Amino acid sequence: MNAKHTIIVTLFLLTTSLFAFGQAGDNNIKSTNPHVLQANIITERVDGGSDSISTAIIQKKPNFIKRIVNYYSGSNIDKTFVKKMDWSIAPGPNYSSDIGLGLGFLIAGLYRPDQTDSITSPSNIRFYGNITTEKFMMARVMGDNFLQHDKYILSYSGSFVYFPGAFYGVGYEDGKSGYVQSLTNTMAIVKASGAVAILPNTYLGASVSFNYTGTESRSKYPSEDDIKGMKDSYENNTLDGNLRHLYEIYRDGQFEPNLSNPFDNYIAYTGENPNALNSSVGIFAQYDTRDVITAPHKGIYSKLEARYFPKFLGNSQNSFGKVNFTFNFYQKLWEGTVLAYDLHSEFTFNQPSWHMYSKIGGTDRMRGYYEGRFRDNNIVTTQLELRQRIYKRHGIVGWIGAGNAWGHDSFKWGNTLQSFGVGYRFEFKNRMNIRLDYGWGAYGNPNFKWDNKRSSAFIFTASEAF
Repeated sequence: MNAKHTIIVTLFLLTTSLFAFGQAGDNNIKSTNPHVLQANIITERVDGGSDSISTAIIQKKPNFIKRIVNYYSGSNIDKTFVKKMDWSIAPGPNYSSDIGLGLGFLIAGLYRPDQTDSITSPSNIRFYGNITTEKFMMARVMGDNFLQHDKYILSYSGSFVYFPGAFYGVGYEDGKSGYVQSLTNTMAIVKASGAVAILPNTYLGASVSFNYTGTESRSKYPSEDDIKGMKDSYENNTLDGNLRHLYEIYRDGQFEPNLSNPFDNYIAYTGENPNALNSSVGIFAQYDTRDVITAPHKGIYSKLEARYFPKFLGNSQNSFGKVNFTFNFYQKLWEGTVLAYDLHSEFTFNQPSWHMYSKIGGTDRMRGYYEGRFRDNNIVTTQLELRQRIYKRHGIVGWIGAGNAWGHDSFKWGNTLQSFGVGYRFEFKNRMNIRLDYGWGAYGNPNFKWDNKRSSAFIFTASEAF
């Protein structure tokens, strides 16, 4: 086990232990104010005489660990009827083979616009931040507002991301080949939607979005002439390990330098602006019978959405459109066990900006893949997940999934990618889980030392993947 994975396991165990402490609580502490010296005076009368004896028991201010225990022991109780905003905060480790080891934080809040209304679902807001060893930084906010007995739903999300990204090209074959160019990306994304119920559990709505990605490419590989010039150094054993490997795979015909900088090649071929800006307007229809949207135990969720990205609302070369379809199903099998199913598809019409292709991977679907290694006009993904509560607020999950991307490359069943993984759940708020997932994907190019391992990712965030 290398140093990174040792740190990951250690942080995971510490986090899990912290949450385990949160089950205990402390029924002996009478005051809930941690800043006040807690003194409870207990008076006892001793029979058998005219005098009474009073004894005082002084309970000192709880230490740091005890305060954490007290904090998490009641964090999943619904307090939205007595508090305007029920906040909780939690730290958490995360790891991805692409962005390194990171430490994130999560702040979640539940509230009711009308605290006398017990029929309308509680609204929520979530803040998430993350910073990693590979200079990945992200700040995200998202939320859902339910109004008038769930007749109206307003949802929003916004994120700012600075990260050392990667571009493999467009199409299945480019993603599989392992030629990748390092990028420095600055991304800002804002989305908002509103929906109104037209029938029981059935909604019509509209959406808007803004998406900007500013990118600078970094050449990763030497030119073909430079590689050829390594021959003497190779034969004299003066090349370091990475360059020696590069020369060997070039000599053996396994490395083509003209493919080694796929982002620069794509921009030069298409003439696109690497600093891409796109905005959209859309309409959608939605059917939703889930009992709770953040951690469903039963019900169906289905959504069909069409979005249009006009050229005049961005700087892309073309106007283009997207159609998304999602179908989710949840069934309680036995006490504490839920079977969840997800089917998702996205189809792109006309030529999109380079960052707006449909992508496989990320934190929700096809977990374990770098989001965007496989990108094309169209994708279809599906996953089946078993969610098991194991003790009080603790649970585990396991999933399997599959996905396919095509458009530039034709659809082939043989190009279907697999995903599988396991995860831990802690009920952070009432029916809102902290999610720690580790997912695995396919192996990379076996000829490239930098790409021959199985792709993987460790994910820390709130709510279920779907």
